[in-house]
Amino acid sequence: MSSYSDILEKVLTLSTARERKPSLKTIEELCKLYNHPQKTFPTIHVAGTNGKGSVCTKIAEALQHEGYVTGLYTSPHIDTFRERIQVGGVMISEKDVMELFDEVQKKITSLNISATFFEIGTLLAFLYFEKRGVDVAVIETGLGGRWDATNVITPILSVITSIGLDHIDVLGSSIEGIAYEKGGIIKRGVPVVIGPTVPQLIIKKIADDLGSPLFRSAERGNDYDQENQATARLCLSLIKSTFSLTSKSIEDGLQIKPPCRFEQIFCQKEVIFDVAHNGQGFKELLQMLLSTYPDHNYRFVVGFSKGKDISECADILMQASCAIHIVSGSHSRLASVDEIRRYFPGDAQCFLEKGIAEGVNHAISAYHQKKEVVIIAGSFFIMSEAKQTLLRISRKQDCQVGSSGDFSPDY
Repeated sequence: MSSYSDILEKVLTLSTARERKPSLKTIEELCKLYNHPQKTFPTIHVAGTNGKGSVCTKIAEALQHEGYVTGLYTSPHIDTFRERIQVGGVMISEKDVMELFDEVQKKITSLNISATFFEIGTLLAFLYFEKRGVDVAVIETGLGGRWDATNVITPILSVITSIGLDHIDVLGSSIEGIAYEKGGIIKRGVPVVIGPTVPQLIIKKIADDLGSPLFRSAERGNDYDQENQATARLCLSLIKSTFSLTSKSIEDGLQIKPPCRFEQIFCQKEVIFDVAHNGQGFKELLQMLLSTYPDHNYRFVVGFSKGKDISECADILMQASCAIHIVSGSHSRLASVDEIRRYFPGDAQCFLEKGIAEGVNHAISAYHQKKEVVIIAGSFFIMSEAKQTLLRISRKQDCQVGSSGDFSPDY
């Protein structure tokens, strides 16, 4: 059997879904090979432009607090691939990744099946949840919904947290088109929960055509975690007929956030990590900054994945920041610093950094001289190295840094 690092290298070099026409044919074929593991446990399916990872985590945590064996499948990861597949809040082990992937890879190779990275990851999650005998699994879509590999499940509840412009190269540049794609997770007769920013008329038509009861979370505010809590609370209230849940389990679960969602890390001064990576996300991030640090200047370290609507993000950053450090890294999906810089005016206070570590170091060095907050924002794929850099800085300065990551990136 190959080593864990060898297997990760194989998985991450698989073709991407963008290289072929949208279809569920391959993931359906893969699930059929293993007698449909996704049908052996109840599921909750969550899509959305922003907030879906947070809502998934809150729902899963509430169920776990009540004692249910709960699977959680999310993406992308920050520090390690293992984050994507969890049971009871514990990541899948390297040993299980190796065994499951080795078995799947041998089978699909012998049958000449060409599967993508996300399709393989989704199948591994289904197989692991079946193996562990979960009581329920909370499943986050990877991209869109209609043609997402996770859309082979028939959940007990479908959830759409928000709709905004994101992945415009794949999903299109209209809110209506993106809403239609995310509405593709709705199944006949299965209740649907939508967040307050979701275009209700579009989703209602899909739900009505399928006879699926529609419920809307009405809470909006400057604190987007409160909005995610309200959506998750509504979801949990709707599954109480299937899963007995106390108020304490629900409220305890709602307080949990995934890493890098307005994650405040203190090392002499404040540093914020946030995976805002589209216009809607940056607007919400700015509202949180103005509420939490109203009398500070904001210095950003930003990097973006390819295919994002960087233009809208740049407009918001120009209004909010005193300086912007643009970074990129080794991940193949990251846009280059030159590509990102093109979206900012020529006279913008932008620094083109050689790498993520350099950007973080320069931002930290600069803000010690002023009353500023450093915000590290954008793609998931810059967060792990940025956190590692901050950890090294903290050791040199002999101060404590709290973090939810394991600083062991394997992507």
